[in-house]
Amino acid sequence: MGRLVVKSPFLLAILVSLALLGGCSSPGGLPDNAEAEIRFWNGFTGPDGATMERIVKQFERETGIRVKMQIIPWATYYDKLILSLAYGGAPDVFICHANRIAEFARYGVFRPFDDLIASDPQFDVSDFLPNIWKAGQYEGRQVGLPLDCHPQGLYYNLKLFREAGIVDAQGNPKPPQTWQEFLETARRLTKDTDGDGRPDQWGFAFTWLRTNWITFISQHGGSILSADLKRATLAEPPAVEATQQMCDIIYRYRVAPKPEGFDSWMGFRQGRVAMAIEGIYMLSSLEEQKGLQFAGAPVPSFGPKRAVWGGSHMLCMPKDISPQRAAVVWKFIRYLSDHSLDWAAGGQVPVRKSILKQPRFRQMRVQYAFAQQLPYVVFEPASHKSTEIMPFYDAAIEAALLGIKSPQDALNEAARRIQQVLDRP
Repeated sequence: MGRLVVKSPFLLAILVSLALLGGCSSPGGLPDNAEAEIRFWNGFTGPDGATMERIVKQFERETGIRVKMQIIPWATYYDKLILSLAYGGAPDVFICHANRIAEFARYGVFRPFDDLIASDPQFDVSDFLPNIWKAGQYEGRQVGLPLDCHPQGLYYNLKLFREAGIVDAQGNPKPPQTWQEFLETARRLTKDTDGDGRPDQWGFAFTWLRTNWITFISQHGGSILSADLKRATLAEPPAVEATQQMCDIIYRYRVAPKPEGFDSWMGFRQGRVAMAIEGIYMLSSLEEQKGLQFAGAPVPSFGPKRAVWGGSHMLCMPKDISPQRAAVVWKFIRYLSDHSLDWAAGGQVPVRKSILKQPRFRQMRVQYAFAQQLPYVVFEPASHKSTEIMPFYDAAIEAALLGIKSPQDALNEAARRIQQVLDRP
């Protein structure tokens, strides 16, 4: 799954101590012999885990190299990873989300891939989408290799669209592309069937507030931090305007419920919500819903820029892995990347241009629709303090969308507190 529960960032103090001691942790990985198995950690606890297991077994059959894959729930994954990197026992290869790369990399716990890439003439960096590739870099070095991207997209209910007559010339449900189309579509799909003054069917609903908000502010040219990552910018006009637009969807246009006391995603699954913006990683939950007719499309243009929030699972190695082990693990990482079309079938989007062009990928209707957004995917700030500042803007978004504070007041408070964090050494 793409979502993760972020634990306390203060365990990273362990890595501070490690860095100050010059990297005196016990070496990660296993003994330097070709027969030793590769240890691979990830948090793929959903259907994606079964997909990864099939790819790993195929790798074992084709290469004769054994892989011991350990799946750890995201809720505890990073705590265990931090401890293993600091005190020994780290896996040979592990997943790190793009938004956590800087947080770990500043302590020097990753083994960069640059030399492995340079010595592999068959590995083509230009085959990767540049914005996704760059998300695996830290201070000019490639410390993470992107396995995929999990962007948000627009999920919409085909049955409800047909019933409302929102179709194209061929009679196919027509998802909105612009703000005005979105608003008109959401109005037509919001219905009070029993006349009690409360909609029984909503045209739209916000789901994961943080990622929905990042999509909105990015489309208006807003950001959480300045380009140099030293200044909080989320209280500036573009982000405030975008947050106000989100509030208007709820309170002015009344086409979405308040994000309180209403399970938006379950509402979409059950046909009580016609449109929702969520990540590709939620595809499997829709496919499990009996009788649900749905499709995916790019997120509409709510502002003047094309932008959508996304995440990425990065493949990483620990710093202390030996050159011999690194060479073996690189074969495995290359294999996972080369077979990312198989990975996509489990509910992800590949990031290699050659794979995106393959006919088989075009048949993955939702993944293919969401992939159209890859060139303008926006990640959370690549700051080593990203996890520390996250609670402040999470609280501000919730306060604004619940009507507790105005967007400006809520974001002002978040910006003040985030700046305090940024100003600390």
